[in-house]
Amino acid sequence: MKNRYVISVLAAFVLLSGCIREDRSDCTCDVLLSFVYTGDGSTDIFPEKIDKVNLYVYSADGHELVTEYEFGEEALAAEQGCHLHLPPGDYRLVCWGNAKERTHIHTPYEEAKVAEPVWFRSDDAFYGSDALYFSDLEITVPETLQDVVETCRFESSHIDVLVKLKGFKGALTPSGSPASTSVVHQGCPAYTDFFNNPSDEKCSVTPMIYDDPDEDDSYILEYNVLRFAESEETSLAVLDAASGNEVYRLHLADFIARNGIEIDGRQEAVLAIRITLGPVGVDVVEWNIEEVGPGFDKE
Repeated sequence: MKNRYVISVLAAFVLLSGCIREDRSDCTCDVLLSFVYTGDGSTDIFPEKIDKVNLYVYSADGHELVTEYEFGEEALAAEQGCHLHLPPGDYRLVCWGNAKERTHIHTPYEEAKVAEPVWFRSDDAFYGSDALYFSDLEITVPETLQDVVETCRFESSHIDVLVKLKGFKGALTPSGSPASTSVVHQGCPAYTDFFNNPSDEKCSVTPMIYDDPDEDDSYILEYNVLRFAESEETSLAVLDAASGNEVYRLHLADFIARNGIEIDGRQEAVLAIRITLGPVGVDVVEWNIEEVGPGFDKE
């Protein structure tokens, strides 16, 4: 029995020695990754904000896609991170959080893009992106096959937009019309790249519009767009859905500056706008989002 134990140990040693000292092509190393997102504070809020991660592993030299993974809500609840096995070499890891129905990821490295699926088809309207988050990390897996322990720190790749249209319901066309108003958010980045840089190419987002559960004469909208700068020329156009005529246009750079809203320096950037249609015209103020009632959140 003792001899059998010694033989087993020697066999394992020979196999390990062959892996380390001769052909290492089949050798892999444990890569232990933790996922962290602190938003605008110092406390990790990853579980509150991200419930899906797509991870892409590229070779650092040739930028070849080595492997890719997808971690869903259940997997992330069990382990806020992942355990990979990679052979020795240099790698760049790219993670996208919350890439769901409204996100398509084009993975070839030199032309990698993340956008709404419509951008790749050009046959439909943009409705707003998922609440995307981004992380990238460069690692070296050593020839010694020593474990690699690293942290993927996420950052925001989107802006939350909340709009309340007060007094618009039934005011532009007869109240029996199911869609008397529409909103188009113009000048939004069409896609972002694998360094979390929004594109110079722009698109127009037409978000879904819902009845306000709290006020019968109002609509509400909640959607995400890819990040743009505070001074960038983007605008909201409120249209009469029946005629297509523009009722009002809000230039967001002016609105942001007038209300002291911080976009560029924030992770959880929010634009909350209330547009009121009254007898003497249109009034626009920053919307106190604490007014949001049940049923407002839409995916």
